[in-house]
Amino acid sequence: MSNKKKRNAQHSFQNLQRNLKPIITINEPDESLYVIADFSLPGTSRMRRIMSKKLANGNIDAVIYEGIVGPDRICEKKFNLLYMNDAPKDKFWKAVQALQFLYQAASGISEVRNYEGKSMRQAADLMRQFDSAQVWMEPKKREHNL
Repeated sequence: MSNKKKRNAQHSFQNLQRNLKPIITINEPDESLYVIADFSLPGTSRMRRIMSKKLANGNIDAVIYEGIVGPDRICEKKFNLLYMNDAPKDKFWKAVQALQFLYQAASGISEVRNYEGKSMRQAADLMRQFDSAQVWMEPKKREHNL
């Protein structure tokens, strides 16, 4: 690859990162993607999403946010961000179950995707396969952005 192409590839990666604004960053091997859960009500373009990672100590970091989903199924506008830092697994799962209960009571849809035990590359392949999230990986680093 020529130097010009390498510079353009790096530039386009930075543009992608700036435009999509990562919600969560995972640093392998100490951290791994844990769960992504989506909650929505039929007939609306609004959704609530939980993105989480498992830390080296076994606890969970999570970001919960509301967003408006565009035609390409990407959540473009994100607001009402809430953070759960270094939480025990049982506390995390109680939060997920509470949202499932609330959305179920309102005839909503909930989808919980568990990536525990998968490498980031395996998880990214699954996300692309199911068209559920956009992931970009820095080739020389073990840092991944969602």
